[in-house]
Amino acid sequence: MPTIAFRLKSPPDKQNELVAWLDDDDVCGILQDDDSVTVYADVARADGVRALLSGVPEGLLAGATSEEIIADRNWNEEWERSITPITAGPFRVRPTWETSAPPEGIRDIMIDPKMSFGTGHHESTRLLLSSLSGKVTSGSRFLDAGTGTGVLAFAALLLGAGRADAFDYDPLCIENATENAGLNDLSDRFHVFQDDGTTLAASSADFKYEVITANINREVLRSMLPALSGRLKPGGHLGLAGLLTSDASIMRADLDALGLVIVEENEEGSWWSVWGQRGSNG
Repeated sequence: MPTIAFRLKSPPDKQNELVAWLDDDDVCGILQDDDSVTVYADVARADGVRALLSGVPEGLLAGATSEEIIADRNWNEEWERSITPITAGPFRVRPTWETSAPPEGIRDIMIDPKMSFGTGHHESTRLLLSSLSGKVTSGSRFLDAGTGTGVLAFAALLLGAGRADAFDYDPLCIENATENAGLNDLSDRFHVFQDDGTTLAASSADFKYEVITANINREVLRSMLPALSGRLKPGGHLGLAGLLTSDASIMRADLDALGLVIVEENEEGSWWSVWGQRGSNG
């Protein structure tokens, strides 16, 4: 099926906010450039993208939007070729076709991305990877919500977690994360399942975790927060990303309302992450 490219002029300092706004099921890809953002959609979903673009908040665009029909091609192959190793904290996330040795003191996490989120190229992934050390202790239980490639769960296991559970609503992510666990020889300590968070909220809260991460977007995170918070053990840490700096005040208030103490905040560009901790008394 042909693809339509919507080319949007956008100031560089507004692009991350625009990309966050464009997080929609009708969008099949986004490319950022110096002064523009290109949004890709199948022809069948083009009207949905046009409707989305008609509501872009004021200030995020700097000119008219143009459209171009692009002949069908293997987008997966072209996208995969663009993935290069990324270092974040004590980890290097590298695709399977990269064979160079990591820098001294850096541990490799191998992924075969297949369009799943979590290649390390996005600021939100790097923010959590860089701040995970010190939260995970030997033998701890870890949960990753919206796992994508599984990279955060694998990082936790490499830091000493005894077991990592993970879920995602996309069945392709389940398949991809399962394959990536095998690439890193972590299948025996990694369990991934399909869910959008509703099962987590509805099932018994007796099973709890020392560390939970969720790298999604603000509204989904806010809807999941009560369930995620309820799964934290006393003294446990909850790390959130996929958030803009403009989301910080809202998320701080939500964490406070759930009785979680903010112990760390980090920023990269327009993106923000936060760690909340449950009191040692529960």
